[in-house]
Amino acid sequence: MTNALSSDRVRVRFAPSPTGFLHIGGVRAALFNWLYARQHQGDFLLRIEDTDQERSEEKFTQDFMASLRWLGLMWDEEPIFQGKRLEVYREKAEELIERGFAYRCFCSEAEVGVMREQAMKEGKKPQYNRRCRDRKEASVGLPFVIRAKIPLEGHVDFTDMIRGPIRFENADLDDFVLIRSNGAPTYNLSVVVDDVETRMTHILRGDDHINNTPKQMHLYQFFNYPVPQFAHLPMILGPDKKKLSKRDGAVSANVYRAEGYLPEALLNFLARLGWSHGDQEIFSMSEMIQYFSFNHVQKSSAVFNAEKLLWLNGAHIRSAKSERLREIVLEDFSHYFSSPALSRVQTPLGLHLVTLIQPKVKLVAELAQQLVPLCTPGTVEVDATDLKWYKDPQLKATLQAAIQNVLGSLSKKMEGAPHVRTGGDLVWGTSPSLGDQGMSSVDMDGFFRQISEQHGVKLGDLMQPVRLLLTGRMVSAGLFELLSLLPWDLVQARLAKIQTL
Repeated sequence: MTNALSSDRVRVRFAPSPTGFLHIGGVRAALFNWLYARQHQGDFLLRIEDTDQERSEEKFTQDFMASLRWLGLMWDEEPIFQGKRLEVYREKAEELIERGFAYRCFCSEAEVGVMREQAMKEGKKPQYNRRCRDRKEASVGLPFVIRAKIPLEGHVDFTDMIRGPIRFENADLDDFVLIRSNGAPTYNLSVVVDDVETRMTHILRGDDHINNTPKQMHLYQFFNYPVPQFAHLPMILGPDKKKLSKRDGAVSANVYRAEGYLPEALLNFLARLGWSHGDQEIFSMSEMIQYFSFNHVQKSSAVFNAEKLLWLNGAHIRSAKSERLREIVLEDFSHYFSSPALSRVQTPLGLHLVTLIQPKVKLVAELAQQLVPLCTPGTVEVDATDLKWYKDPQLKATLQAAIQNVLGSLSKKMEGAPHVRTGGDLVWGTSPSLGDQGMSSVDMDGFFRQISEQHGVKLGDLMQPVRLLLTGRMVSAGLFELLSLLPWDLVQARLAKIQTL
């Protein structure tokens, strides 16, 4: 067989079937193709394999494209839709008949089923028995399929870029169907025709396709086509070492977006499922392009680890620019906010809040959730049942008195403050902040320690209700930074609710 020239410009493709949403197994296949193309300054194509017109749906095609765009895995040419090329595949099958490499088979599905059952009873592989292979007479008007005429002897060899040399004996291969009785092409015919016509140099796909490769190798030979290089990626398994389920991650990539994962974190995670570069765990996109190699893709299946994905996402959030994180909040999580709160997110102070929160969260959704109460005008609803004082009335009275002391002392510090907020964030009102009056987070730390000592309470016990009143949450960004940063009228109004808890 003729091999693809090593000097050819690298051309690879991702070819999903729109019979379901694009889940992470497909995303990883797309990623490895994209990385290989970018590393070699080649081309990455998208092909929609929609020949199964009964099961293919437009919503799945749109999901593929939306997911790839979000992930940044953009294709370099117009997408190819196999459903628009059905006549091409039929013509190619007829060409093989004329050249003696295929034949019409008039056996019904029921008859073929009986043949396979008989073969199994005889201890053979459940294959079609080739009854029509050398049939001479015509059967006008009867339905038929077109089958490939596989050599009865010999073998097929190819070298997989991951697994090395692989051999299939021709005796183990069926005369597989090329065109179904309804005129639709099968997978093996359509992919070979398209891969050749689009000049694919490498076929990088899941190892569930490895048994299709010898069939396709024969088609390359029948057509006298150049043979691309093959790489078959290991499967992704669930924690139970079984096929990945929806519970374990086999869901649309857009689900991860909705949960607040960053695209680069998801790609980093998927790249490490089966590939490594030393002990490095966290990769930028440019590093993955630089280091990716099939020499370091493992042969065995990889196991999906949701905890590691979440950890990686937190790491990428911490290193992301706060401006970008705010854009994601505004684009994907704006429905969390009221209109006034959303306006506040878009201010310089809103951006500062994003910067404070991002080291504390692992999902962008969590970042948005923490922003909501901070950017909401006025006071916020709180649930005090988790406070330590909830079952200790004496501690509650002491802490309420301490927080009243906090309010009084801070109000005195603000008495001489100007009425115009520095920084021009007028959407927050004109109230200045404690930070505008020179009270830094370090000063705030010392101030609250002094108050806790005066009232004989632990600093943590004092800060717990203060945090809840100010942020509406038991966990938040740095409280001293928030107290210094937020407008004083907001801080004052929220802490004043201490007596209502």
